[in-house]
Amino acid sequence: LQSYKKFPMNKDKVKIPALTGLRTIAAGLVFFYHWLFDYVNDLPLLIGAPFKVGYVGVPIFFALSGFLITLRYLNDFGQKKITYKHYLYKRLIRIFPLYLAVVTLFVAAFGRPLNMIPDSWQGWLSIYTLTQAFFPDWFYLGTLVGWTLTIELIFYIVAPVLLKLFYKKSIWYTLTICITASLLMISIGIGLSFFTPVPNSLLGAKRNWLMHFSFFGHAPDFFVGMFFAYLYLNQQQDDYPHRHASKLIWGSSILAYAATLMLAFRKAPMGTLENRGLGFLIALASSVLVLATALDNKNRHPVTRLLGLRWMVYLGTISYALYLIQLTEPIQWLYWLALGKYGGIENRILQAVLIYLMATPIAALFYELIEKPAQRLLLR
Repeated sequence: LQSYKKFPMNKDKVKIPALTGLRTIAAGLVFFYHWLFDYVNDLPLLIGAPFKVGYVGVPIFFALSGFLITLRYLNDFGQKKITYKHYLYKRLIRIFPLYLAVVTLFVAAFGRPLNMIPDSWQGWLSIYTLTQAFFPDWFYLGTLVGWTLTIELIFYIVAPVLLKLFYKKSIWYTLTICITASLLMISIGIGLSFFTPVPNSLLGAKRNWLMHFSFFGHAPDFFVGMFFAYLYLNQQQDDYPHRHASKLIWGSSILAYAATLMLAFRKAPMGTLENRGLGFLIALASSVLVLATALDNKNRHPVTRLLGLRWMVYLGTISYALYLIQLTEPIQWLYWLALGKYGGIENRILQAVLIYLMATPIAALFYELIEKPAQRLLLR
């Protein structure tokens, strides 16, 4: 920590390709977790573990979000260059145009899968307003993964408060704020678990449900990303951090993989202290990895080069679209028509790989034809 100084450097325009490349991995983990199911048990644990617990892609996404928001807006809020209203508008148009398009074209228009379609106008309203995560009976409706976007929106709302507290503060002060905020959110979540009605079929315990499916359980994932982005913005202009980038990259990669193995081996139920603790370790390791690859400014490390490859960065760019469409009816049609009954491919692992290869171009079309043009139009 002695290698960091107290006042932020101006890095508003910094881009970290590895951060976007890591989104590719996170999206892939979630995708194959959903499409492999128990068939991942056919793989050796050392290979299959990341897909067996592929839901860890969600805390990785959250940590990357915390890192990115801090990288982009710490100085803006600290120097009062942006208003809260303008910031929130920019974040909302990052999420809603593509989300609404997918819900309308790939969910509402098809009216299937039936278990993801609401049976009331209130349910549809919760989908279109991204509030389904507040209602345990509805949180799987729509795209199935919409509940994570509700959590993301809550983070967008509270992030500026922390950014203002971080600005021009010491490392230890910022770390204390992150730890305190994390403990506060967890405590509120545990407290609410005694009063919030949750269906008995979900994870077996109200507390576990809240820790896995709410902002209270995932707040530490966001905050750890924010803290390491703060470290990056406050680094000294000397060679010390850069000389240790390689060690940090290897260390964080090993930590993430070890935590994933432990999670798959222990089979701790979602939302339990052990499960969430290991998920947080993976989020922490991802944050350190992004910091380290950013410090590896000459791209010497193979992990930096891999995550920064053009195709990895592009897949990370379209990962939001892939994340949204992955379990919608058209993608399931692709499976049944091209790979299932008529395709003659019985190996479930090969099926999952092929469905990923077919879904990716569709995600690219959503990005190129809807997400990117909508953002350009709405940012004018």
